[in-house]
Amino acid sequence: MKITFVLDTFGGGGKERRCLQLIQGLNKQGYNNIQVIIINNDIAYQELYEANIDLNIINRKNKGLNVVQTCLTLYRLLKTFNPDIVQVWGVFSAFFTNPIRCFMRFKYVGSYVANCNKPANYSVERFTILVNSWLANYVVGNSAAGIKAYGIPKRKAKVIYNGFNEERYNSSGPKRHDIKEEMGINANYIVSMVARLDDNKDHKTFIKAAKLIIKKRTDVFFLIVGNGPNLLQLQSLISQNERAFFNFLGFRSDVENILKITDVSVLCTNPNKHKEGVSNAIMESLAFSVPVVATNDGGTPEIIESGINGFLIKSHDSEQLCENILQILDDVVLKNKLSMAAKSTVDSKFNLQRMTAEYIEMYNLLINK
Repeated sequence: MKITFVLDTFGGGGKERRCLQLIQGLNKQGYNNIQVIIINNDIAYQELYEANIDLNIINRKNKGLNVVQTCLTLYRLLKTFNPDIVQVWGVFSAFFTNPIRCFMRFKYVGSYVANCNKPANYSVERFTILVNSWLANYVVGNSAAGIKAYGIPKRKAKVIYNGFNEERYNSSGPKRHDIKEEMGINANYIVSMVARLDDNKDHKTFIKAAKLIIKKRTDVFFLIVGNGPNLLQLQSLISQNERAFFNFLGFRSDVENILKITDVSVLCTNPNKHKEGVSNAIMESLAFSVPVVATNDGGTPEIIESGINGFLIKSHDSEQLCENILQILDDVVLKNKLSMAAKSTVDSKFNLQRMTAEYIEMYNLLINK
């Protein structure tokens, strides 16, 4: 079986992490005839270079390729590899691959449903999705809410939840004490938010809640992990006296180390701008037995059960966020209960073996049609 994955970029986002973990899972199962085509030269996850794949970078922006030139380059790469299945991981990559599907007889899978943002009517995005839904054999989403928001026909829709690679949890590495010491953190508790610093995420509510907590106690430290255009704006919200309780870490490829020292993980989003599918940040936190407090929207209720493995809050509700964080930190019995349920959630529903098996089952179904 020959499989091609086409991506816009391989930046530090959730779809890229999901694709990488699928590649790793397929390699483990002996599927090594995999071609990866990246339209723009942006690779944040260095593990991609270690995978057993045929890696091709079109480098569209740097070469100044127009739409036709990009399609022709992509066509030549696909023609040479001659895949049985082509899977696109973004609307942008679907835009370039859709026309090629009319001339090549590969099985076609769309994997761009990673959030619950309804595409705008009469937009290029909406048109591309409609064409892909017509051409593709299946469209895969990582949440049922996302499939519904995108309006994918039921006969072609598949929900395959993200899978966590347990090797990331079991791998040897620095211990909690060593990581805290390296970062210069002396606080007893750490609350983290791992997310891109843009308008889709609601870091302002996170910072407001942190300020409320700082007024009540001084043994909690707050980590903001990720990069993005809102960095300076968010830093300006923190006063000189409050800076001792915050650290902006930028993009980190070693999220595992952050989660090892995290007591509560937070993901606040702006539902008016962005609705999560099943967030990798949430899934990874749960895998490390870290309770999560997150905005109750999109596909998040499919992974977080309020009071079971974390808490769901209304959007922009900093007081509720503050209350739930303190509730977890102040109640050891509750924290242990949430932590155990968090790990159990991933083990039973969001593990890499299950995700890989479901993709392989879909691929075999397509090949045998």
